Amino acid sequence: MRFGAGWLSAGVAALLLTAGCKEGKFVGDQQATASRSAEKAQEQSEKAIDQAKRAQEKATDEQKDAARAQRNLEDAQRDLKEAEAKARTEAQQAQQAQQAAQQQTQQAQQTVAQSQQSALEAQRMQQAELAQQVEPQEGQAQPPAEQTPAQGDQSSQQTQQSVAQAPAGTSQPQGEQFIVGEVLTVNAREVLVSDRGEPRLRLQVRPGTQIYVDGRLARTTDIEEGSQVRASYRDQGGEPTATRIEVTTSVRPAAPVAPESGESSPGDQEPSFQPDSK
Repeated sequence: MRFGAGWLSAGVAALLLTAGCKEGKFVGDQQATASRSAEKAQEQSEKAIDQAKRAQEKATDEQKDAARAQRNLEDAQRDLKEAEAKARTEAQQAQQAQQAAQQQTQQAQQTVAQSQQSALEAQRMQQAELAQQVEPQEGQAQPPAEQTPAQGDQSSQQTQQSVAQAPAGTSQPQGEQFIVGEVLTVNAREVLVSDRGEPRLRLQVRPGTQIYVDGRLARTTDIEEGSQVRASYRDQGGEPTATRIEVTTSVRPAAPVAPESGESSPGDQEPSFQPDSK
């Protein structure tokens, strides 16, 4: 009996020891599992923190890029505004320069016109002065201021007779030559003298050329085609240049009022040229 009770006690003790070992092992396994779970959770937490950190860094970089792009955009807009302002300024300056150039051109044209007018007046005054200096030397060679048509024809005949005594082309001591005929055509620069309707000599007219129509100081605009003409001329530069032109018309107009400024009084308008009737 004692032996059986001993074995029973030993069995109970063994069972208790075995149960205690199993319980300790179970507790140890749970602790190990909890520890591994905690470590795994720690690792996941660290990974999440790293990911969050990288995301924050990426967001920071993107913000920097956005700020840089904004600054570039602002710089580009500022440059565009400056370029537009510069273009407007240059356009205004160009317009002002063009207006100034136009004003200078107009002033230059006015100056040229005034200079030409002054030169023309000076030539007229010089021609009038030369005529006044020559008239006293001519004496009675000038025809009277008023003549009847019959007297005009007689004067024309006398002119032709005087030229007949001094043929055209005959050299004079002063180097002058003479020609007589009719005015075929005339303009401000030349007079074409004809003989019986045939062109004979083209006389060049210069500012110093003395022109008389029916004994009065005149201009080329007062010469009528078909009128009798007697002219003296010189050879200048290979061209016959008239020094004096005397024109006799068939009918003489009334004597004009003497000009005050020394200029001649014939009409200022160009006569209508009529073709030679011969």
